[in-house]
Amino acid sequence: MSSDKVVIPLSVISEIMSIKFTRTVRTSNSESYALFQDDQNVGSLDIHFSDCVYGTLIFAKEFSNEEQQEIFAQIEDELVDPVPRADFIFSVYQGKEIGMYSDSITEEDRAYEPVKKRDLEDISKLVKSAVGKKRNIQGKLTEHISVEFFESLGYRAKRGDSELDHMKIDVVAESDEELVLVQVKSGSIGLKQIENAVESISNYPSSKQNVAAFIANDFPVRAESLRKELGCKYGMQIQYYHTYQVLKNLPEYKSSL
Repeated sequence: MSSDKVVIPLSVISEIMSIKFTRTVRTSNSESYALFQDDQNVGSLDIHFSDCVYGTLIFAKEFSNEEQQEIFAQIEDELVDPVPRADFIFSVYQGKEIGMYSDSITEEDRAYEPVKKRDLEDISKLVKSAVGKKRNIQGKLTEHISVEFFESLGYRAKRGDSELDHMKIDVVAESDEELVLVQVKSGSIGLKQIENAVESISNYPSSKQNVAAFIANDFPVRAESLRKELGCKYGMQIQYYHTYQVLKNLPEYKSSL
């Protein structure tokens, strides 16, 4: 497989062709797609969302420069356009599938018939179900650990109740002077998520000083400057806690997060 990167202008949109993107996997910060043209699997796409949008696109057949431009225009319009970003960085490869690995599907099973769109849709449903259950369990565990973390800091803490669901607040911690409303992410958190949460928390009715807090594995590069901007705008304290800080206080949970 060659690994020459192709630099493609995203502004070029033509009517040469149309690719169908079938999502096979989705996590909190990434997505995987199979590419189909006239029901034929012609490639795969992996996208990771952070401050920039990063991607790896592998074509299973040859496309002309114009066709590649059209495919990237579709990716831009259908999959990426609503997401704010600092840059759009993709690596493009030309190659062919030489094998696959699975606990339940063997190469002998797959040899009877090439992969079809409906096969990937079935697999996608199974993967989404398994990934969804794992993420839900890990999310609930992270919330419980976050409650213990704020208790270790001297707060009275509990998991957020249903009335806070619309604000996506997972943990509520209190002291005599402060009400800390905490959003917990088991992965990364985005700038827009921080901004929306801070705005909601600033409007939350309380007799105490409202504080916005966030726990996550990764924060955006601009998170610190955004904290200063939002702190000045709303006149409130904003706290960031990395997961490693939580685990430093609660080392017994290192194998759980």
